[in-house]
Amino acid sequence: MIEYITGEVTDLTPATAVVECMGIGYLLNISLNTYSCLSKGQATRLYVYEAIREDAYQLYGFYDRHERELFLLSWSRRLCRRI
Repeated sequence: MIEYITGEVTDLTPATAVVECMGIGYLLNISLNTYSCLSKGQATRLYVYEAIREDAYQLYGFYDRHERELFLLSWSRRLCRRI
């Protein structure tokens, strides 16, 4: 499991950020809150949630741990509703 990624923001949109770490660019889905805290060219640390499914591998990035915890709570509630 990836706890966080530290590197330079090389591309940024309201929905995604690319963080380059040791020559590899990681595409992370981000919230508008995280987007408002970032700028292109900035060194940053984003906390990560990995969503691994049989048809996709997605990374979600969060500016701080608290935002990630809120996401995990909403994600688990959404999964419970499906059962």
